[in-house]
Amino acid sequence: MSRFKRSFWAACTVCAVVVSQVPAFAQEATEEQPALMRPQEAITAYEQGAKSLAEAEAAKEKEAKATAYKAALVQFNTAIQADGTFPEAFVGKGDAMKGLEDYGAAATAYSQALNLDARSAAALTGRGECYLETQQIDLAANDFNNALELAPSNPKILSNIGHILVNFSRGDAAGMATAIRRLDDAIAGNPEDARSYRNRGYAQALMRQFDKAETDIKKAAELEPGDHENFAVLANVYLFQDDFAKAVDALTKAIDAYKPEKGGDPEIFVTGYLLRADARLKLAEKEKDAKKAEEQLNAAIEDMNVVIDKFEGRAEQGQAYFRKGRAERMLERYSDAVNSFTRAISDVPAGQDVPYVADALMYRGICWYYMGEADLARGDFEQASSTGSGYQDPRIFLWIGFTHHQQGNHRDAINSYGEAIAKAPNYALAHVNKGRAYMDLKEYKRAIEAFNDAIRSEPDVGDNYYNVGYAYLQMKEYKKAADFFRLALLQDNPQPKMFSKMAEALRKMGKNDLADEYQKKADEANEKQASSN
Repeated sequence: MSRFKRSFWAACTVCAVVVSQVPAFAQEATEEQPALMRPQEAITAYEQGAKSLAEAEAAKEKEAKATAYKAALVQFNTAIQADGTFPEAFVGKGDAMKGLEDYGAAATAYSQALNLDARSAAALTGRGECYLETQQIDLAANDFNNALELAPSNPKILSNIGHILVNFSRGDAAGMATAIRRLDDAIAGNPEDARSYRNRGYAQALMRQFDKAETDIKKAAELEPGDHENFAVLANVYLFQDDFAKAVDALTKAIDAYKPEKGGDPEIFVTGYLLRADARLKLAEKEKDAKKAEEQLNAAIEDMNVVIDKFEGRAEQGQAYFRKGRAERMLERYSDAVNSFTRAISDVPAGQDVPYVADALMYRGICWYYMGEADLARGDFEQASSTGSGYQDPRIFLWIGFTHHQQGNHRDAINSYGEAIAKAPNYALAHVNKGRAYMDLKEYKRAIEAFNDAIRSEPDVGDNYYNVGYAYLQMKEYKKAADFFRLALLQDNPQPKMFSKMAEALRKMGKNDLADEYQKKADEANEKQASSN
C-alpha cells in the first residue's frame, strides 16, 4: 500500500502515544560502560555492509538498490557471525532487510539490536519504520517517541513523528499544531526532507492555511519531482478549496510521475485516476459552456476506462464503473449509464459494504426515469432506500415521488415528498414538488403552504415566489398573485414566464397599460433567452 493511501484513508488515534514520557529502559545509565574489543573480521564486514548500504540508498534503479541491499545483508550477517554482541551490525541488518521490504525480519533484527543496546535510537527508529509500513501505528509511535528521548534533535525521528501526527491522528487543531512544530524542527535539521515539507503542507491545509500549504508542498515537489505523492497531496489541497481545475492539473502530474515502488503496488496510480474523474465531474457540473462540460465528462470516462482495463474483476473496477455511469448520465447517454451502474453494483465483492451502491442504484433509477420507465426507476429507488445509509438520503424519496407524479399518482407522490422532507426539513425541492402535486389535485391552499415552506428554505429563489403567485392566480386572487410575481421579479435572473404571468394578473385587475408594459418585457426576455440558447 502506498504512503499516499495511508496518508488519506488510514485512521488511528496515536497522538497521546507519540508524546508520551521516557520509557523505563531509556533512563540515563548510572556508570560508564567499558568499550568492547570486537574481532577485526566483524569490524571489516560491518564496514563493508555500511558501504553497500550507502550504495543502495544512492542507487536510482530498483534492481540496483536490491542488489546493494542484498550485498549489505551478507556483510552484516558475516559481522554478526563473527561477533553476536555487535548491536550496530544488527541495526545494519535491519536496514538492509527493510530496504528489501522484509519488514518482519527487519523488525526482528532491530529488536535483537535493542536487546544488546536498549539505548539505540537507530534501532528504535528502524523498528518504528517497519511498524509504520505494516500499519502497526501505535507500536511505531511508541518506538519513535522513545527514540526522540534518546536523540531529541534527530531530524529523521522528528519527521517520523510528524508523519504519524499528520496522517494517522484525528486531525484536530491541537494535533496539527504539534505536528507542525515537530516538522519545523525536522526541516531545520534537514532542509532537503521532502516528506516533511509535504506533511507540514498537508497539516496546514487541514488548518485551512492554504497559501502556506501550497508553498510547502510545491517545495516538496521541487525537491522530489519524481515522487507522485507530492502532486497528489497538492491536489488534495486544491480539492479542499473546491479548485477543481488546479486539482485536475496536479493529479495529472501525480499520474505521470507514478511508478510502483513496492511489491503489491498497482501498475497505475488508481487513486489519482479516481480523484481526477471526481474533479472532472465537479467541473462539468459547474461549467456553463456545454461544449467544455462535455469535454470534462468524456475525459472522466477515459480515465475510468483506464482503471476498468487494469482492474478486471476487482473492487477498483466497480468504483470506476460508478464514476463512468455518472458521466454518461450527465451526457444523457442513459442506456450506457444504466449498463455502467449495473456493472458497478455487480462488481461489489461478496460480503463487502461499499458506500457507493446506494448512489449507484439511485442514479440508475434516474436514468430509467428519463427513459420513461417509472416502474423500473421506482424499483431502484426503493432498493437504494434500504441499502447502506440510503434510508437517510432525502434525494431517494424525492425521486420516488417523481415516479408516482409521472404516473399521475399524486397522493403517493405527496407522501414520498413528505418522506424526503422528514429526512431534510429544509429540502426546498421536496417542498416545491409537494406543492406541484397539490396543484395537479387543484388543492391550491395546500399547494401555497408547500410553496411557502420552499420560500422559507430558499428566500432568494424567484421560482418559489412565482409558484405561490401562480397558485393565487388559479384561485382568482389577483392582487396576491401580482404581489408574489413582483417578488419573483425582484430576485436574480427573472424569467420570461414571471413577466408574462404578472401581465396576466394585472389585466385581470383591469390595469391594462401596466399589463402591456410587463408583456413587452416578457417578449424581450423571451427573445434574449432564445438568442442565448
